[in-house]
Amino acid sequence: MKKVFSILFVAVVVTLVACSGKKSDLVAGAWKVGDMSSEAPKELPDSLKKVLEVQSKAQCEEMKKSCTFEFNKDGSYAVKMMGNQTKGKWALSDDATQMTLVEDSAKEKGGIVSKVVELSASKMVFSMENSGLKQSLTLIK
Repeated sequence: MKKVFSILFVAVVVTLVACSGKKSDLVAGAWKVGDMSSEAPKELPDSLKKVLEVQSKAQCEEMKKSCTFEFNKDGSYAVKMMGNQTKGKWALSDDATQMTLVEDSAKEKGGIVSKVVELSASKMVFSMENSGLKQSLTLIK
């Protein structure tokens, strides 16, 4: 009985240690674009909303083919998109609800802050709003 209890105890401890990893550990690795969407401001005329929708779909398809994200455990990142590469630093908030990206070449120190909608070992979903344009980006491993 003592041996069974010891084995069970070890199994529980191993499970707890394995599950206690930080959320930021889920971010580390290579990612590609799974989906992307934009929602135009409500005050935009319908004709321009349609143009934005078409452009957004075309941009998403191009990014699925040519865009990769590499997030490193040391907080650095690299994005390769359409033959260009951007490098910088990333940080996930303690509660894993926001991610900040600051390009190495950025003159502003604030960076881009996105809301983390979903974060798992195989999928990250971000949302942000810029000048009334709501955007969503899904990355997959």
